[in-house]
Amino acid sequence: MRFAAVAVFAAACSFASPAAAQSTSEVGAVVITASRTEQRLRDAVPHTTLLTRREIEDSQAPDLPSLLQREAGFEFAQNGGIGAVTGIFMRGGRGAQALVLVDGVRIEDAGFGTTAIQHILLDDVERVEIVRGNVSSLYGSGAISGVIQIFTRRGAEAPAPTIEATAGSRGTSKLRAGYGGRAGDTRFSFSVAGFDTEGFSAIDPARAPNANPDRDGYRNSSIAASLSHDLSQRHEIGFSLYSTDGRVDYDSAFGSPSDVHVSSQRLEALSGWWEARPHERWKSRLAVGQGTDYRTDRLNGSVSSLSNTRNRQASWSNDLRLAPEHAVSLGMEVLRQELVNSAFAERQHRDVDILRAGYLGRLGRHSAQLNARSEDYSDFGRADTYFAGYGFDLTDEWRLSASAGSAFRAPTFHDLFGFGGDPALRPERARTKELGLQWASGPHRVRLVAFDTEYRDAITFDLATFTVKNVRKASVEGVELSYGGVLAGFDLRGSLTSQKAIEQEPNAEPLPAVRRAKVHGALSAHRSFGAWRLGGEVLSSGPRPDNDILTFARVELAGYTVVNLMARYQFNRHFYFAARLENALDEEYRLADGYNTAGRGLFLTLGWRP
Repeated sequence: MRFAAVAVFAAACSFASPAAAQSTSEVGAVVITASRTEQRLRDAVPHTTLLTRREIEDSQAPDLPSLLQREAGFEFAQNGGIGAVTGIFMRGGRGAQALVLVDGVRIEDAGFGTTAIQHILLDDVERVEIVRGNVSSLYGSGAISGVIQIFTRRGAEAPAPTIEATAGSRGTSKLRAGYGGRAGDTRFSFSVAGFDTEGFSAIDPARAPNANPDRDGYRNSSIAASLSHDLSQRHEIGFSLYSTDGRVDYDSAFGSPSDVHVSSQRLEALSGWWEARPHERWKSRLAVGQGTDYRTDRLNGSVSSLSNTRNRQASWSNDLRLAPEHAVSLGMEVLRQELVNSAFAERQHRDVDILRAGYLGRLGRHSAQLNARSEDYSDFGRADTYFAGYGFDLTDEWRLSASAGSAFRAPTFHDLFGFGGDPALRPERARTKELGLQWASGPHRVRLVAFDTEYRDAITFDLATFTVKNVRKASVEGVELSYGGVLAGFDLRGSLTSQKAIEQEPNAEPLPAVRRAKVHGALSAHRSFGAWRLGGEVLSSGPRPDNDILTFARVELAGYTVVNLMARYQFNRHFYFAARLENALDEEYRLADGYNTAGRGLFLTLGWRP
């Protein structure tokens, strides 16, 4: 019964009437991430979702994990409240199998291959594109189960300031100020934000008596800036900077109840580009970027661990339109990864040289996407991946798609040289097959996708021997259903995912993957009533297996349903008031065994914008 509302809604969406349309269709939007080339969202072969600034504001979600948990195929686990260590699972894959980009820049931790998305708050995010499934042939290692690309704000209209202040439960406060716009041929944006909360105890002392029972707070400060200038109608140069600093108190199940653990982490994405159109059929983009992840952990005031990652990248991309419906993409890239970690005696580094090619084409009702990528790793040699996708328009509204692709993931530095690491590990490889059906009409878009991913030499940490190993078998298969549109004046989004994620520990039987539910779904609805805009969302997940916080024995986390309510009142063209009632039913649940989650909380916002 937990998923009845979501399932009934999803079925209804499949037969929604175009006559209910009252707004511009989302399928007319343009996305980039699905093919690394501009294309209509409706035409993307991989299952792709676009979250605009309007939808981010409707959700009033404070951070990226809270926003993404409504989306098909996305799950996360968190070791406490906002700012605590967060692991993401795209289509049942591990955190290191999903790639996160900020304005095209990797800011992953080279030690673990993950991105600390818990520190990415949403004040400076303009839109988010989510591509599910294997797109390793476009983005390389780490893009086995999907890519999440965050685009920060850009100036567009007349220059003007914005300011917003929030206060709420658990001693939470936030202040953001910015200024941006367009002046002639120049666009610019600059903003600063600060967030602070007293939080709650990350670990339940009843489950782990040695955990400190005090509150675990979180502070975050961020800066975002962008500047671009049209040198002429054919040339644009620009740069962007996104920097966020998080400081979180956290608990350990092992130690003393008086221990004080603090983690400070800075994520930064810096990029510059030159985009040119030497010919009306040729677009060229030269880009350089640097992503950093600097983390320092302290125990009782003394440094207990340190990890600093720097990813430097450069790319030259060329899009050639051979005919109105046929385009070729060619690119060269380099990636230089460096890691300084207190667990390693020496600095670790890896160099990757990349060539890629792609094709997007349409012939009548038939369309195709082909991608190939060849990477030369300084420590693993050559890795080749491909993607082949096909779409067929059954009618103007109905579209059938199919795709197959291969993937490669290099072992992380912790896999190789960290605790329990093995320098002889083999790279992880995967193959994915998908079949999709889409209905798009007016503002409605329904997408049903069946997927199957088989891993070879999957990398896992063996809890029996505390070593990292390649295992014989790992796989994920499932079905995703997503909807976005307008019905009876309500802006609706819905998702439902049914999956079977299997992982095999060394010398053991294949078992369901930890912290991944067989079924999860979400439903959100928003509507305007004069100056008011009201909304709500239901987030639901079935039971998930996990490891006991103390013994690491297999346990099961109970399913949950969380309800969030939102309201917004526009006093005039500029001033607005907003309220979010988080976990309105005060549901008690866990995302990780032994770790607490937030109870009911009320957050009020007052803001001004042009």
